Amino acid sequence: MTADDGLVEDLRRRILSLELPPGAVLSRADLAARYGTSSTPLRDALLRLQDAGLVTIMPQSRTQVTRIDLDHARQIHVLRSTIEAEAAARLAAALPEGLVEQLKALIGMQEAEAQRAEMDAFARLDLAFHEALLQAAGLAAVHRVIRRESIHIDRLRALHLMQPEKAQQILEDHRCIAAGIAAADPEAAAAAMKRHLSQSILLGERLTRERPEFFTTADAGDRRAAAAF
Repeated sequence: MTADDGLVEDLRRRILSLELPPGAVLSRADLAARYGTSSTPLRDALLRLQDAGLVTIMPQSRTQVTRIDLDHARQIHVLRSTIEAEAAARLAAALPEGLVEQLKALIGMQEAEAQRAEMDAFARLDLAFHEALLQAAGLAAVHRVIRRESIHIDRLRALHLMQPEKAQQILEDHRCIAAGIAAADPEAAAAAMKRHLSQSILLGERLTRERPEFFTTADAGDRRAAAAF
């Protein structure tokens, strides 16, 4: 990884974790000072983040973290839920050696991070749990597509993790998914996955009311369509 890659990855991490919240205006001078970099690599990094949909660069004006697009999150949720439920069912039908132990280890590490209130580490292990499932199901390339398109879902999840009960709900969901796979029960595994992935999306409408400054605005028709989805 080059220095420029490291800069992009750290800014991406800070945006997805809401350390740099939706709508935040980024000072290039402050970023250059923080990362000890010059204007050219910083500009290139911000352009890459803009290509990823994480910031908007307004020439001669400002650079701003994009707001969460709930409609986009809903659409990617359909893709992700379908694929990951199928992966869970496939793994339950033909269990790869060592997978259950790997999942239990990840859940154990997540539980430890939750007890320490280390939510950044907890979120990384959450991603690792889902990546392990898709890789075991032979869907690593699909996983990369999902990750690339999940910037709004990731930030919804970060908002959701601010709710006191969310970490324990994730842990229980992961245990249910692992149990369905271990029991060679494709229907139970798929249902547990779908239920798990729906949680942040279901909370989205409430969050738009509680933190409207974090979300893209939509007209009333768009909101009704989203609510009916």
